[in-house]
Amino acid sequence: MTTLVMETPRTKLLSVLLVEDNLIDARLVSAFLHGPSETLDCKHVGRLDEALQILRGVQFDVILLDLNLEDSLGYETFFRIQQVAGRASIIVLSGSDDEELAIRTVREGAQDYLVKGSFDGRLLQRSIRYAFERKQAEEALRESEATVRAIFENSLDGIIITDDRTLCIEANPAAASLFGLPREKVNGTSLLSWGGDDLQSEWRRSLCLGRGQGRFWIQRRDGEKRLADCTFNANILSGRHVIALRDVTEQQSLEEQLRQSQKMEAVGRLAGGVAHDFNNILGIISGYAELLQINASDQAQKMRAEKVLTAIEKAAALTKQLLALGRCQVMAPKLLDVGAVISELSGMIRCMVGAEIQLVLRGAKSGMVNADQGQLEQVILNLAANARDAMLEGGVLTITLDSYASVGTDTNEPPLGDYIVISVEDTGIGMDSATQSRIFEPFFTTKRTGSGLGLSTVYGIVKQSGGHIEVESRPDVGSTFHIFLPRAIGNAIPAPKVEPEKPAHMQGSETVLLVDDEEELRNAVAEYLEGCGYRVLAARNGREAIDLADRFDGNISLLISDIVMPKTSGRGLLDHFRKTRPETRALVISGYADDAAIHHGIFLETTCFLQKPFTLQLLGSKIRKLLDR
Repeated sequence: MTTLVMETPRTKLLSVLLVEDNLIDARLVSAFLHGPSETLDCKHVGRLDEALQILRGVQFDVILLDLNLEDSLGYETFFRIQQVAGRASIIVLSGSDDEELAIRTVREGAQDYLVKGSFDGRLLQRSIRYAFERKQAEEALRESEATVRAIFENSLDGIIITDDRTLCIEANPAAASLFGLPREKVNGTSLLSWGGDDLQSEWRRSLCLGRGQGRFWIQRRDGEKRLADCTFNANILSGRHVIALRDVTEQQSLEEQLRQSQKMEAVGRLAGGVAHDFNNILGIISGYAELLQINASDQAQKMRAEKVLTAIEKAAALTKQLLALGRCQVMAPKLLDVGAVISELSGMIRCMVGAEIQLVLRGAKSGMVNADQGQLEQVILNLAANARDAMLEGGVLTITLDSYASVGTDTNEPPLGDYIVISVEDTGIGMDSATQSRIFEPFFTTKRTGSGLGLSTVYGIVKQSGGHIEVESRPDVGSTFHIFLPRAIGNAIPAPKVEPEKPAHMQGSETVLLVDDEEELRNAVAEYLEGCGYRVLAARNGREAIDLADRFDGNISLLISDIVMPKTSGRGLLDHFRKTRPETRALVISGYADDAAIHHGIFLETTCFLQKPFTLQLLGSKIRKLLDR
């Protein structure tokens, strides 16, 4: 006959410390512990001081403790053992059925209380096993609660526990910080008192659905508003609900800055492209207007042509603003002393703002930056003009020059480095936050008249100069614009005295190769140059110009070429001439300005570049300077 033996999982071997001064009781308990399964490993000591010494070095699973020992009695024995027991479960063994003592020790942490003589081996082993398991469960629960509490206390997100009436029962430090109050003052307040109707509506919906989320403005007690992402979890316990709040105010600000930057970048690209086409059109109009003026038979026709040319100058100034917005205007950066630039402009600014406005200059007398002087002056004058328009009844315009060292940690400040700061402050009508968010947008204006390009031009120039711009403003208080420009090392380079180019019809006899894909502009320029005595070879693009030059046997003194053309570009044409006709001078013209030139790998000098639209007389003067060098 075969006997079926069932194998059970091996039970954990428990280490037991028996603290008992009665040797008879100790032998009896030890006998109870040594059963067939041998799952208990028992060590016996008779005094409390021995037990304490052992427990300080060895961790036991279970302690069987007699309360009345030679060196300690009653609850004091339990208390002292408990201090060093660690994770061990304690079973009290007593010779008396003291119910009050039993209740006290169990309440204070003992897992069981057994009266000597009332248990056998099986009951004792079962009590030991149950006591160990209960202790393990208690420790696991305690660790879990400690983990949850640590998460609650240290979470960067605000966490609130509320009741059905939305009254806060408990809030963590992050929530208290979000509300701007100590934790004890947050408790007992209604969550809905911090938000508006939208928050109340979402709360009610979440109670019905069990969960919900949304983004709401939190009104702090100090008056500041913070934007928070809120997540609702209803009835985590009966009548208890959890709301998690994440402060996204700075994140929202960064997202808005990114959208604004992307929008400005897109508009800038569009503006640059529009300016190019517009410059070509203006060049055609300007060229033929000049030809009409030159060939006019009477003074009245000359005056009409002069008015057309004046209007073209205004339109050309507008395209320069568009190019500044697109950060692709021609710039000639050099070392400048900002204090000297402001000092030189002060007289002009006083005349511009009028007698009703007091001009105050403050701060350092000098500060070196690497920038285009004309563009820097335009920035200061534009801001001064805006300040004047904001102070219709008079006020104070303060221009301050200062230094600033950025550590680059704050997202709202300039990148790491040293800066010269130009602050333009007025005491005018100021702006609200909605207006401030749009002031650098192209064509946005609060004035009855104006193009809306003033501040967007300032923005483009500052960014192209490697700088940073900030604005502070409050309604009925005034506005302050801070311009941060990277500090430069060195001495200011005095501007060379350049004699203004006098418009004149300068004659010549050299051969000029004119290359431009705008036919009407090409024809107007060719007609003018031929009228001045030059021999003009005209081509529509770089490929055609190369073929024409290769077939031409004579000397070509000057190449006048657009940069961006179909087929072969201006760069390819210049490279070909450097190899085949190195003696030929080159004059680059473009409606794109230096942005396109650099993109096409052409190094520009002010003597060999001419920005469209240009007057034919200025072109003639530039040609003669190049040929006579």
